[in-house]
Amino acid sequence: MADRVKIGVVGYGTIGERIADGVAMQDDMQLVGVADIAPSLPVRALVESGKAYPIFCGYEEAVPDLTDAGIPVAGLLDDLLEEVEMVADATSPGVGEKNKAKYQEHGVKAVFQGGERHEVADTLFSTMANYDAAYGKDYLKCLSCNTTGIARQAMAVDHAVGLEEMICVIIRRSADISETHKGPVDALLPEEIPSHQTTDFQIVSPHIKCVTSVVTAPVCHGHATTMVFDTKQPVTRDEVIDIFKECARLRMFRLADGFISTSHIFDYCRDAGKSRGDMYEVPIWEESVYLDHDGHRVYSINMIPQEAIIIPENIDAIRCMLKMQDNWEDAFDRTNENLGMKKGR
Repeated sequence: MADRVKIGVVGYGTIGERIADGVAMQDDMQLVGVADIAPSLPVRALVESGKAYPIFCGYEEAVPDLTDAGIPVAGLLDDLLEEVEMVADATSPGVGEKNKAKYQEHGVKAVFQGGERHEVADTLFSTMANYDAAYGKDYLKCLSCNTTGIARQAMAVDHAVGLEEMICVIIRRSADISETHKGPVDALLPEEIPSHQTTDFQIVSPHIKCVTSVVTAPVCHGHATTMVFDTKQPVTRDEVIDIFKECARLRMFRLADGFISTSHIFDYCRDAGKSRGDMYEVPIWEESVYLDHDGHRVYSINMIPQEAIIIPENIDAIRCMLKMQDNWEDAFDRTNENLGMKKGR
């Protein structure tokens, strides 16, 4: 593995465990190890799974908590940082910002997640939107799951026919499956318009006008978004479907085939043998694709699988920051191939 770049993952929770698996699947990356501070359920499951991911402890005082729980400790976070070229920080919001000083001390680059403040990074990152602007930077922050999904669809349309503006109405899941402390239980929670997705998207793609709104619903399996695009060139419905199919990070599903809810897509992924039931692509319902305004306005409804969708962009960020590929298409394709994502679906 001498020719593989050496990567660490800091924070082994819902996102960190998925980034670790994604890095381990890349043919040009080596996962040196993961770091955490407690014998959480994901850490315990990692040990039981038999995956050969060395586990490092965030600080020395927490080592007994891990070892007492039967978690083998390969060293401290400082030891991990001495071995890697960069890390993916998937810690709780605010922790990554504190960790940044340690990364700087060790001369290690880092990609952060959507919960961190923008100031932690040199810029926000979206592979299809601003790869060139992020190229070679020391610290990037990936977009949130919803903004990632919005950006993928928007940029697929923009690259193909040009995009003037878009409106996105997001039905947001209230909590991940394990977050039993969160609500609401029997309510819909509207947010002010525009939501943060507007600002974040326009940082990576300022030439496209955008307004987003969010209503939080009492569900766990995925968000859903109604997308409205105003295109520069007229398109047909079949052309739009082909545009979506040509992007390996989007995938078409049909209501007529039984995919009548977000839960049905999640269950399908589990039955198909995908790890944890994860889906890296953005599912789009084919029957929802509709055109208006003489072919200049496109409507669609998608699902955002919140636990796994940002993993490809984290991998791309590594490629971008370490200058492994000098253009977004090559980085995009390399990551997609290693994660098993294909065009035409």
